[in-house]
Amino acid sequence: MDLDPYRAFRSLFASKAVRSAWAKSYGEQFWEASEPPQSQATVNDIKFITQRLHPSAETKLADLGCGGGCVGRYFASGFGADVEGMDADPLAIRMAEELAVTSGAGHRLRFKTGDVSKTGWRDSSFDGAFSMDVLLFVADKRAALHEIARILKPGSGFVGTSWELRSKSAALHAPALDDYPGAFKDAGFEIEIYEEIGNWRRLLTDAISAVVASEDAIR
Repeated sequence: MDLDPYRAFRSLFASKAVRSAWAKSYGEQFWEASEPPQSQATVNDIKFITQRLHPSAETKLADLGCGGGCVGRYFASGFGADVEGMDADPLAIRMAEELAVTSGAGHRLRFKTGDVSKTGWRDSSFDGAFSMDVLLFVADKRAALHEIARILKPGSGFVGTSWELRSKSAALHAPALDDYPGAFKDAGFEIEIYEEIGNWRRLLTDAISAVVASEDAIR
């Protein structure tokens, strides 16, 4: 029997076992709107992004590496912001589009498959941009940062999370970049806050361990 790739992709996010394992491990930091394991954002991550971007009915935001679109839906549904998302995975974009329709804020959400280093969006067309754990996978991070600066209106900002890989990761298929601050400055950004997320290692390790322990239920 042929397996539908999209059904297989969606089944992971529909798994109660995966979600339960993630929620138990994250505890009070589990963000209910998240889509584990693709979305690993904590409650504090979302609060931080919201406080820095100030989403509202007057803002248009870019979600770079949007995945299934959970953060964009949160900003659109909860704050009335217009959000355009992009991801390299067409299966993730299909999921984001379907969930946008059922969110009640579909008219404020637009998604497309693409390369965050070459978005195709117009110059100075966004009031803010965000990216959650995606930059580490981008082949040319410096080009991506220049692209983000190009699509942002003067004075607007970018907020996001990423892993700092000191060397290339074969397991993650991700190239290294050990100087994010320098890359951001070269792209024209002024860095306001640059810090390591507290307790991230324990949260992620515990979550992955819980998923492995739930392997039979997940299967």
